[in-house]
Amino acid sequence: MISLFSRRRDNAADASPSATPSSSPVTGPARPIRLVYCDENGRFCMDPEAVATLQLVKEPVGVVSVCGRARQGKSFILNQLLGRTSGFQVASTHRPCTKGLWLWSTPLKRTAFDGTEYNLLLLDSEGIDAYDQTGTYSTQIFSLAVLLSSMFIYNQMGGIDEAALDRLSLVTQMTKHIRVRSSGGSSSASELGQFSPIFVWLLRDFYLDLVEDNRKITPRDYLEIALRPVQGSGRDITAKNEIRDSIRALFPDRGCFTLVRPLNNENDLQRLDQISLEKLRPEFRSGLDALTKFVFDRARPKQVGAITMTGPLLIGITESYLDALNHGAVPTISSSWQSVEEAECRRAYDSAAEIYMSSFERTKPPDEVALREAHEKAVRISMGAFTASAVGVGVVRTKYEGMLQKFLKKVFESERRKIISVMYTECQRKSEIHLARVSLSNSLPFHN
Repeated sequence: MISLFSRRRDNAADASPSATPSSSPVTGPARPIRLVYCDENGRFCMDPEAVATLQLVKEPVGVVSVCGRARQGKSFILNQLLGRTSGFQVASTHRPCTKGLWLWSTPLKRTAFDGTEYNLLLLDSEGIDAYDQTGTYSTQIFSLAVLLSSMFIYNQMGGIDEAALDRLSLVTQMTKHIRVRSSGGSSSASELGQFSPIFVWLLRDFYLDLVEDNRKITPRDYLEIALRPVQGSGRDITAKNEIRDSIRALFPDRGCFTLVRPLNNENDLQRLDQISLEKLRPEFRSGLDALTKFVFDRARPKQVGAITMTGPLLIGITESYLDALNHGAVPTISSSWQSVEEAECRRAYDSAAEIYMSSFERTKPPDEVALREAHEKAVRISMGAFTASAVGVGVVRTKYEGMLQKFLKKVFESERRKIISVMYTECQRKSEIHLARVSLSNSLPFHN
C-alpha cells in the first residue's frame, strides 16, 4: 500500500489532490483563524475575520471538527488532515493552546459520494476540561462543535472504560443545552440525533489487543461493545447506562479508530509537530492513513433538514446559536434555522425587488401592451434571482415569495395607472384641440 504520508507537504499549496485548497479572503499563507470566542464580558462572539472568510464560500460546506480533553493532540490530528506537520498549534506545556473554536482559513475542495462539490472546513476546539473553564462552558463549546459539524472526531488517550465514558457525559448534558424545537420542553438525544454529525471516537496511544470471545474484533466492534447497557440496578448503574444510551441515540452514525503511540521517546513526544512523519512508528502511520481515508471518504456537506449549508448560512446559524447562549437561553435548532431563513429570504427579497426595478423597461411613448410585456420579462428575471438566493421550503420562504409577487404587481399597476393617466391626458388634450379647431372653424365667415 502506498502511504498517504508520501504525498504530504508542509506547504498547503502542495497538499494532496484529495485536499485541494480553495480560494479564501484571508491574505498571506493559510493559517488557523478564530471562529468563536468569549469576550471579556463572558459573551460568545464570532471573529470578523472568520465571518469575512465564510461569506465568500458560496458553495456547500462540510465541517470536520476535533474535540476532546486539552493537551492530547487534537491539533496534531487536524494538521495531518491538512497534509502538514504544523498549522494548528500543538501544545507542549500544561497550558491549553486553543481557546474557543478555530477555523482553518483555507477550505479544502472535496467531492461527495453523489458528485456534489463542496468545501471542507476544519475546526479545532478548546479542550473540554481546560482547567480555567467551568463545566457549563465546556458543554457549550462541545455542543457548538457538534451542532456545526458534519463529522465530529472525539480525540482521547487510551481505551474506552468507565472513566472515559464519564468524561463524555457532556453528551447527556447536551440534551439540556440544546433543543430541536422551542415548544414541548427539552429534546431527547434521539431527536437531536436527526441533526447530529458522523461521530468518530479516536483512541490515541492505544495498546490493547482487540479480542472478544477469542476472536479479533474491529475498533467499531470495540466501541459497540463498550456502549452496551450495563447489567444491574441502582443509581450508579442508571447513570452509566444514561451516558451509553445518550451516545448511541445522539450519534446513530458512529465509528472508532485506534492509533498506537507515535514515538517511544518521551522528549520527542513533546515536540511531535517538529518530527518528520517518516520517523513515526509504521503502525501509527498506517492507522493515521486509515483515519485520513475515512474522513475524506465519509465527510459530507453539512445539512439542516433538507437544506445544505453554505458559508453565509453557517455564519447565520452560528450567530443564532451564540445569541441564544448570550441571552441565557437554550439554542433551539428549529428556531435558529428559522431566523437564518428569515434573514436570507429577506435578503433574497430585497435583491430580487432591486433586480426587477432595474430590469423593468418603462415604455416611451406609453403603451400598455408593451409595458405588460416588459413587466413579465422583469418578473421572470426577478423571481429567478429570488429562487436562486432564498433558502428553506417552508412558511418563511412562502411568505417572502408572496411579498415579492405583491410588490411586483403593485409596481406594475402603478406604472399602468401612470400610462392610463398619460393616455387620458393626451386624449383629453387632443380632444380639446379638436374642439377648439371646430369652434374656430365655425366662427369663421362662410365663403362660396
